[in-house]
Amino acid sequence: MKGHPKGLLVLAITNMGERFGYYTMLAILALYIQAKFGLSSAVTSMIYGIFSGAVYFLPLLGGLIADKVMGYGRTVLLGIITMFAGYTLLALPSEANVTGQIMMYGALFLIAAGTGLFKGNVQALVGKLYDTEPYRNEKAKRDIAFSVFYMFINIGAFFAPNVANTINNAILQKENFTYDASIPNNYGKLNDFKGLKILDADREAAFKAGVYAAAEQNAKLETGKDSIKALSKAKRKEKVAFKSEEINCLFNLKAAGLAQLTAAGLIKDPSSQITKQDYQLLESRRTGDKAAIAALKERINNIKITDPALYGDATDADKFPVTFAKSYVDNSLNKSYNLAFGVACLSLIMSVLVFRLFRKTWKHVDRTHKQEIEDAKKTGSKDVVILSKEQIRERVIALFLVFFVVIFFWMSFHQNGLCMTFFARDYTASEISPAHNMAFSLLTLILLIVTIYGIYLATVGLFESKKKVTPGILISLAGLGGILAIYLTDVREATAAIKITPQIFQQFNPFFIVLLTPLSVALFKYLADKKREPSAPRKIGYGMVIAALGFIILFIASIGLPAPSEIEGGVSDTLVSPNWLLGTYFMLTIAELCLSPMGLSFVSKVAPPQYQGMMQGCWLAATSIGNIMVGIMGTFWDKLSLYAFWGVLVICCLLSAAFIFSIMKRLEKATN
Repeated sequence: MKGHPKGLLVLAITNMGERFGYYTMLAILALYIQAKFGLSSAVTSMIYGIFSGAVYFLPLLGGLIADKVMGYGRTVLLGIITMFAGYTLLALPSEANVTGQIMMYGALFLIAAGTGLFKGNVQALVGKLYDTEPYRNEKAKRDIAFSVFYMFINIGAFFAPNVANTINNAILQKENFTYDASIPNNYGKLNDFKGLKILDADREAAFKAGVYAAAEQNAKLETGKDSIKALSKAKRKEKVAFKSEEINCLFNLKAAGLAQLTAAGLIKDPSSQITKQDYQLLESRRTGDKAAIAALKERINNIKITDPALYGDATDADKFPVTFAKSYVDNSLNKSYNLAFGVACLSLIMSVLVFRLFRKTWKHVDRTHKQEIEDAKKTGSKDVVILSKEQIRERVIALFLVFFVVIFFWMSFHQNGLCMTFFARDYTASEISPAHNMAFSLLTLILLIVTIYGIYLATVGLFESKKKVTPGILISLAGLGGILAIYLTDVREATAAIKITPQIFQQFNPFFIVLLTPLSVALFKYLADKKREPSAPRKIGYGMVIAALGFIILFIASIGLPAPSEIEGGVSDTLVSPNWLLGTYFMLTIAELCLSPMGLSFVSKVAPPQYQGMMQGCWLAATSIGNIMVGIMGTFWDKLSLYAFWGVLVICCLLSAAFIFSIMKRLEKATN
């Protein structure tokens, strides 16, 4: 922060609070939609993609409003108020019916609209700080400023999944449950209008109507055969598939429920208990002992739950699988999601307080280009930049070429909240050793950041100021001492495996951002001093190549795994190490550091003054299109093999890199 305006820190903290709430919500949004409303992966992907697209597209409108009507400060404030209303609506308990869906869609719309008013205009204010003296001619400081600003975004995002995870586990533990991804997965299938019958007569009728329509369509396609005979055959085929899937889901829920209640000590009869070892054997149905699994399945099918306290308000004990799942999902899991959404409201309160209380640090740049011209005419100042039409045209073309490239980066990168979360849930080991859990512990990660920052400080001290060496060494030792203390007190004697949830993986991208930002800033500063620093567009090209390498890691990890459409019980029998996902997150973070903060700086530097807010909005609109394509790609999750799915993302990243390097001269000309 040395030599930078105070407004940078104020705006960075304001944005950090908003992003903390947003990423807390985003970490569980796809899981919430599926658990709450029983929607398929394809439908969930489309909702997620459209919402993410709106979040990043509406800043284009928000930038226009700020540039032409309200100014930046008032538009940002209106955005915070609108987002607060959306998060409040999302946090309110609701039923899994039409009213509940209307509430969810209304909340997502308000969050997207508020983000549109807020996000691009905060970034525009940061850029305008560096359009004033004495920062106007210090190009390197602008890049560093946006790296710092971007790091604060990721400080908020780093803590967000842990907050969601902590709330999730605390509520489930209060109800004597632990997280099991197969329960909301199978319960969701039972509640799917188009797929399976449940205990609701109206939905059963809707299902039968759907079977008839599908069978009739199949009959029409079988040309040259008797129409009635083909129709009857198709209807029988549909009914058999339906019944088999229904029985499978009910069995999975019964097994999961018995395992949960056994672990909680609520089932006293040993013959009705399903131990952790039993459940693990059942989960290995593809690779485990076939005879032992068959015997276990038969025993589970014969278990009768007769205690009404264990199957809720059902009048028939045979309905145990559905009533247990309803209690688990509706009364426990969704309650934890609602509380996590409420956290976002608190984070917005912090943001608005910082933004308003320290208004004087940014108020002087809260001027539209029109207001600046009017002020210059009154004072006779010549500081206002006025570009020719040709200059404006060249700059806008260069910006839109970059926007086109980053669409494909965000389409790939933001799979972390969707298909990479599905991969974490369905294909990644959810139980890890205590030693491995140190990599997932929030406290350990914080101490590791402290250690690396201390090493960085001591290294800088060796080259710049001897005064920084000793504090840096002490900070590093403190961090390492904390990590060692955790190992000696909490890990070394522990023997039981630890359960992790899918959303916890989303902490690693912001963690790596916070960890690596000082190193990337130092690297680019060193290259700048040597007159060898790559231009912002060239850094973006490098980022696309590195992103491709990240998805190659998942491509390799997926070889030999069943396709999503082939797995039974919602979770693959073959699970891979969490380290594969960690490696991908690490590579994607390096790519992001080359692309996102440099892109923000590039837009701030190249955008015509009268379109600052709008061009920041266009950068986010490109992100929006990428997020919509996230949802479109997500619809192929159930249709492609895993390695084919990741392979498509690898190809997209490499083609984008090739394109940006092919137009590099034009982009660098606009930058200069």
